[in-house]
Amino acid sequence: MRQVRLIAVNFVREQRWPILVLMLWVGVLSIMGVVVDVRRSGEDVLLIFKQVAAYGVAFAVFFGASAIHNERKTRRILSVLSKGVGREQYVAGLLCGITFAVSLYALAVAMTGTWILEPAGFPVRHLWFLMLCLLIASILAAAVAVLFSTFLNPLFATLSAILVLGMPAAAAAELDAKWADLIPVYALLELLMKASFSQKWTARWDLVLLGFFESGLCWVAASWVFSRRDIAVAID
Repeated sequence: MRQVRLIAVNFVREQRWPILVLMLWVGVLSIMGVVVDVRRSGEDVLLIFKQVAAYGVAFAVFFGASAIHNERKTRRILSVLSKGVGREQYVAGLLCGITFAVSLYALAVAMTGTWILEPAGFPVRHLWFLMLCLLIASILAAAVAVLFSTFLNPLFATLSAILVLGMPAAAAAELDAKWADLIPVYALLELLMKASFSQKWTARWDLVLLGFFESGLCWVAASWVFSRRDIAVAID
């Protein structure tokens, strides 16, 4: 666990500027709580809140798709693995680093949302559950991107992850709504995007647990693929 923790800490340190950009979005959202009368413009503020929250998933995909490539480009990965760190530990460390980053973002958005939306009548329990959905969706999206990054460059890993994550949504639109639960990133985000002040909500814990389970499967698959890759070959 110590090796995993050190890899995660190093990842967060290397990605501090993108993480800062994420947090700046939360800062912009918090300013609205000062300059906007939320009681009169609640639905508009909620719409902006949802959009800001959803950025976390996009950043998670970019983090996951580029993590291994960046480590190989600097050759740092060779020095780490030469110290007896297993490749499954290395992938786990990267995913833990991404999880920390998106958890920090989800927590900041949840706290800001509580401050801004609670006075307008939005249920706090609903808001925090939606942030949990956002967190799980981000982790799963990152895990899928990391899986593709083990054998593709960042651009194609990103495109492949977006394609795979979007396929259940397309199937749900054309065939049956239950297809959205296959890889529940879209289904979890849909709970967030459809939230409103008037909506009666039900906690979809099945989607949360499924997303967590599939994230673990992606880690296992990514570790298996990565263990069979020759990382000594230089890349541009």
